[in-house]
Amino acid sequence: MSDSSSDRFPPRPRRDSVILHARVEAVDRVAECRVRNLSESGACIDDPAGLPSDGRVLVTMGTLHHVEGRVRWAQDGRAGLHFAASHIDVAAARRPRGTVAPAPQNRAGWLANLHSPYRRGDD
Repeated sequence: MSDSSSDRFPPRPRRDSVILHARVEAVDRVAECRVRNLSESGACIDDPAGLPSDGRVLVTMGTLHHVEGRVRWAQDGRAGLHFAASHIDVAAARRPRGTVAPAPQNRAGWLANLHSPYRRGDD
């Protein structure tokens, strides 16, 4: 097959074989999955949760959080994901999860007590 403009499908982005872990959130389930290969536009994962084909998912891996995607196929305990964003940063996906800087904490005003279990509801 040639890469001419008359081809029916555009060339696929380069896929890297990886051993990463990702958190995959679907509507009714959350699973930690092994990522087998990864590209700028998608991933192949082990699918212990039995994700439905064409289901919407949010994927967290490395320093990427809640990347929106769709399950393109699911069979034999694996699933193929296609990311909604045109391209993801593969290098950020490969970084260890603990390298994300923590979100700043609000220390003043009413936001400091927003999630406090001792906050009264009439505030």
